[in-house]
Amino acid sequence: MPTKANPVSASAEAAIPLAPPVPGARYRVLPKGAGLIHTGAFDPVSGASLTFERGRVVEGADPGVAAQLEDRGLVEVLGQA
Repeated sequence: MPTKANPVSASAEAAIPLAPPVPGARYRVLPKGAGLIHTGAFDPVSGASLTFERGRVVEGADPGVAAQLEDRGLVEVLGQA
């Protein structure tokens, strides 16, 4: 969703295809990680990185990466997807 920290257009975010979940870790983005955890995709108009907002649950993440993000206080690991 577009916010002051993430000025991405809603149409660009809606255009991101939803891939089927890949086996891996599930985590919830904490307030400290909002706008920092990104999808790897970019807004075609502004070129800005598409990021996840606070409270978003991400599935299929690499367990090692999820653990590192949790150690930094950016996400809360919820378990395996």
